[in-house]
Amino acid sequence: MSLESIKFELVEKIIHTNNKDIINHIRAIFDTQQEDAWFENLPEDVKLSVEQGIKEADNGEGKPHTVVMKDLKKWLKK
Repeated sequence: MSLESIKFELVEKIIHTNNKDIINHIRAIFDTQQEDAWFENLPEDVKLSVEQGIKEADNGEGKPHTVVMKDLKKWLKK
């Protein structure tokens, strides 16, 4: 089935449904895609850096936010 056929099928289903939950789920999908669009517009080196930071955080590397904030407060008092 072509992409155009799938789109028309979905439009038809949306038009004929009265299930507000389904409509809200579809809206949420599109809203989420738009919220994430900013990341796709970043330069490739910035995206790689962000992804590396997320990977390091997931592996337990780095300092927790509370520790960083505590260190900054000490530094700012100097």
